[in-house]
Amino acid sequence: MNGTKSIFYKGAAIFAISSIVLLAACHKNAKATAEDNSYATDYATAEKTFNDVQTVSDQAATVSGTMAYRTTATTGSGCATVSHTFNGTDSVMTIDFGSSDCLCHDGSYRRGQIIVTYSGHYADSGSVHNITFNNFFHNDNQVKGTKTVTNMGHNSLGQIYFNVNINGSIVKANGETHTATWNRVRTWITQGTPNVYQITGSGTLVRPNGKTVGVNITIPLVVASNCRWIEAGTIVHTLPSGLTRTVNYGNTPACDNEATITLPNGTRQTITLP
Repeated sequence: MNGTKSIFYKGAAIFAISSIVLLAACHKNAKATAEDNSYATDYATAEKTFNDVQTVSDQAATVSGTMAYRTTATTGSGCATVSHTFNGTDSVMTIDFGSSDCLCHDGSYRRGQIIVTYSGHYADSGSVHNITFNNFFHNDNQVKGTKTVTNMGHNSLGQIYFNVNINGSIVKANGETHTATWNRVRTWITQGTPNVYQITGSGTLVRPNGKTVGVNITIPLVVASNCRWIEAGTIVHTLPSGLTRTVNYGNTPACDNEATITLPNGTRQTITLP
């Protein structure tokens, strides 16, 4: 009898401990934390920053001399000097914002250089644009690495689309580094003022602590050249623990700084994007 009781009590203790651990895990998974918010905001900063440098490059392609960069158009003087050279094989465009911050017409501060090496015009099928940086900062965040954009021609809807490979990093003003390795398809859905793109694809984001977050776009992102935030779409982040977080930027495109984090159990939290 004593042996039976001992087994019973041990079993009860194990069950109680297991229940506590399970409840703790469920509780942890039931509420979006500050860390969850950081995953989302860090990704949004990197995504929009790398889209921004491409938008700048696209608009600068029609300028020779100086331009006051803005997200809706370019003007004849102001923030950046644009120069075009030929290296014997490809054309090279240098967009130089100078060594001091310039407040551009879209409200962003920029300094340093964006360098674009290309084999044809951005809208030409088969053209390749390789974007690099020389001490370039966007709102005090330094942009490093490469972004390669290949024009793949037209899709079945007649829209121009691009394969985009990003191997770069964002060094924030506080010294934190976020490294992005992404493969994207960027579809030009509206040409004009503004230009609007749909973005699909996946990749990884390595955070300052060295942990890798998987990034998978499950509903195409919508970005517009006149908005500083992602306007719509959904991304699933896979955390190092294996848990997932779904970030929704909206179902209908709208230029606002809000997104929603959804946990696997359905719990939602609204966050403010930088």
